[in-house]
Amino acid sequence: MTDYVSDAAGNRPSATVTGFGQLTVNRGTFTVATALANADTVALCKLPAGHIPVDFILDMDDVDDATGIVIDVGVLGTDSDAFIAASTVGQAGGLARMDERAGLRLAPTDADRLVGITVTTGPGTGSTGGVITGTLLSRAAGLDD
Repeated sequence: MTDYVSDAAGNRPSATVTGFGQLTVNRGTFTVATALANADTVALCKLPAGHIPVDFILDMDDVDDATGIVIDVGVLGTDSDAFIAASTVGQAGGLARMDERAGLRLAPTDADRLVGITVTTGPGTGSTGGVITGTLLSRAAGLDD
């Protein structure tokens, strides 16, 4: 198991808003340099402190020369499948969008949280060079709850 971190998740502060009806967009991109394996995680972006998710869009290249890889998307370490569960998008590449209610129901916290993918089933034959991008839309909690 290896934990990878994109620049947006590791080095950049998360974007935040405090106004009614405003969304934040936090986006991160990771290029696969070493083939992904079972239980690997890739932190793509941050869910800002005091914010709750509205949507998540995963844009993922083919990272499996066969058809084995399965991934979850969510808050790493706590709710790893809160946004997308058991996706095969990495087998051929494409888009996946948040389809789990749990993501919309996450409670805000006092600290930024890392959002990314968790490999739940390793690839048949992993490949390198693929790009994984995550776009998280969130809003400040309490303003329009």
